[in-house]
Amino acid sequence: MCGIAGFVGAGDSLRQAVASLKRLEYRGYDSAGVAYSTGDELRIARCPGKVADLEALIAALPAASGPAIAHTRWATHGRPSEANAHPHGDCTGQLAVVHNGIIENHQAIRQTLLSAGHRIQSETDTEVISHLIEDELVGRRGASGLVEAVRAATQRLHGSFAVAVLWSGAPDVIVAARRDSPLIVGLGDAGAFVASDVPALVGWADRLSALQDGDVALVRGRSVTIWDADGKEREASMMPLTMSREAAEKQGFAHFMLKEIHEQPRAVKETCRGRIGSDGEVALEGLGDAVLELLRSGNVHFVACGTAYHAALIGKRLWDQALRRHADCTVSSEFRYDRPLIDDRTLVVLVSQSGETADTVAAARYARQLGARTLAVVNCMGTSLERETDAALITRAGPEIGVASTKAYSAQVAAMGLLAGQAGWADAGQALSALPDAIEKVLDNEAAIKAIASDLATSNCFFFLGRGHDAAVAAEAALKLKEISYIHAEAYPAGEMKHGPLALVEPGVAVVGLCTRPSTHDKIASNLMEVRARDGRVVTVVSDGLPIPEAATDVIVVPSVSEYMSPIVTMVAMQLLAYYVALARGCSIDQPRNLAKSVTVE
Repeated sequence: MCGIAGFVGAGDSLRQAVASLKRLEYRGYDSAGVAYSTGDELRIARCPGKVADLEALIAALPAASGPAIAHTRWATHGRPSEANAHPHGDCTGQLAVVHNGIIENHQAIRQTLLSAGHRIQSETDTEVISHLIEDELVGRRGASGLVEAVRAATQRLHGSFAVAVLWSGAPDVIVAARRDSPLIVGLGDAGAFVASDVPALVGWADRLSALQDGDVALVRGRSVTIWDADGKEREASMMPLTMSREAAEKQGFAHFMLKEIHEQPRAVKETCRGRIGSDGEVALEGLGDAVLELLRSGNVHFVACGTAYHAALIGKRLWDQALRRHADCTVSSEFRYDRPLIDDRTLVVLVSQSGETADTVAAARYARQLGARTLAVVNCMGTSLERETDAALITRAGPEIGVASTKAYSAQVAAMGLLAGQAGWADAGQALSALPDAIEKVLDNEAAIKAIASDLATSNCFFFLGRGHDAAVAAEAALKLKEISYIHAEAYPAGEMKHGPLALVEPGVAVVGLCTRPSTHDKIASNLMEVRARDGRVVTVVSDGLPIPEAATDVIVVPSVSEYMSPIVTMVAMQLLAYYVALARGCSIDQPRNLAKSVTVE
């Protein structure tokens, strides 16, 4: 969701905070702002639009030596506007707050504050936090008083939040707090940082610590002090910041998404590194005996959202087909409300790129309440999901900046293969080891895919069809196209076309048929003929060695790999197709409208 960046230390904190904020543009937003201390007073600058607009707004302002906090907002409560942009102040003009998350009881708090005479200037849920802290500051002084006021105010909030606060009464500190929304603190030679994600710190901080639910942190130029949910001071356990500046930059690619598509051979290789022995056997360390036992013989239930859900569907299919054991797969936002049939003989596998997906974190908590063991498949260490589960399998895809997930998906599907291998799929090691070279071959065909995409860019509707695991890939392929090109796209098991969707096929409609399964190849070829007969354009994705369907007007050939791992290879081609369709349409690829990288609210 939104981005938070703050800095206190040597140099121009105003521009440092905004420079850090710029690293978080991938998260999706519609306005930006910054609050900073001059030593004598607190000032706020904000505007609808991009960080570049904020940079122009502050260009003529003098350097600020006091702390600064900055924010990119993705509108939830109230339209994008200057008044609704963060930071938000209080009635005194001496306090500023930035906030990620949703305050569920903000309406009730707003009415109480208005009745007490507070002047609320925005439509947001966030502004009530500023006024609550204002009330709690009465009679309190200095940095310790601000910490106490923030703790007291946030205890009155229902919902999720990550907040950073400036107060002129403590002009050399930032106070931060979190519940169910990610927030980290970092230290470097120049000073201390607060941020909602690691890229905001890269190149400036060399170590970081992730705040935990209920934490309140006092951030000074050279130190961080943290109090836990019970108000007890705890050690700010710092870990090295290992992300390189290069990893957070495009390295010559036009977009982060294209860079990350090309990083998939390495992402899959890193995910498998050290987890497949020379004999081809999968051995996953650190999961614990109870989780391993359930992998081998218990009930398995996959839970995830969005792209991660499509990767989890491949996990379910591996259990059903490769292991011949039943598994379930549920969208995270439905899991808690469907009364899932899980118990102490169930392993719930929760898949998330960020590890902060609100619905998935909540599903992990609910699963444990029901007695299940939980396993996180996550790309980032130290996340909420990792802390809420019994064990974690880190996918090692590296930082993914583009909003539309690419390499994280491939790493997640590879992780599904590793889990199946640990559970008894004998061919897992061989199948996974062949993937990096196969992905490279798809990338070698980029120019041909680009040419097809350029011709398809004027299509107003897409259908993606497949059977078996190709049907799961079709769902992810349709999502990729929708996310970045804004073209209507749907996915169906191929046999379902004649049960309704075929009525929509006409000239201008493109149908992409995924034909990688030998056992159903003839069937899907017949489905595609029905499309061609109605003047729809047919693009087929065919595994090397299989015949090209007669209906095909365009063909993308992908390497033949293990049927169970072919979703990775096929999806790389579909990512390139979506990317180049969006490029031809002039869309904002890394920051698609209305979307955010990490969905940290329900």
